[in-house]
Amino acid sequence: MAKEAPPTEQKPAAAAPPSKPIAIKKLLVVGVPVFLVQLGILFFVATKFVSGPSSGTPPAQAGASAPAESGAKGEEGAEAGARMFIVKDLIVNPAGTNGTRYLLLTVGIEASTSEGVKELEKKEIQVRDALNTVLTTKGLDELASVERREDLRTEIQTKVGSLVKAGSVTNVYFSKFIIQ
Repeated sequence: MAKEAPPTEQKPAAAAPPSKPIAIKKLLVVGVPVFLVQLGILFFVATKFVSGPSSGTPPAQAGASAPAESGAKGEEGAEAGARMFIVKDLIVNPAGTNGTRYLLLTVGIEASTSEGVKELEKKEIQVRDALNTVLTTKGLDELASVERREDLRTEIQTKVGSLVKAGSVTNVYFSKFIIQ
């Protein structure tokens, strides 16, 4: 009987090692994902807030080099940009499509004076209506034709120009022109 006692004493010793794999599994299941999330957050913070602009130049130098790159157009380009009124993401159903096709466009309207731009901003609804009126009378063949695009610009310039009393509309630009 004395021989049977030592094996029972070894059973509690054998029971102790299975508790270690549970701790290792818990560490792997909980610890590794937490570590990966923290690593991701650290990467995000480092790239967005610490590193600065993606070009590699400090913000002070990036701003200083912009006028030098623009060359002679520095003041003229800034003034022209200040005289631009932009109508973003205008959606129009072209004539003859019965609502099955549409035109998505962004239009830049350049005015001769900054007062003209302010007037266009105040009359944004009228400008959008004028653009709708011109564009909904055009069929898909007219809108898709690159050769007719200049005629479309001229017609929009005339229609929107009639809304401006301070100055005139000098040019019309299409920065987005998608027919779907």
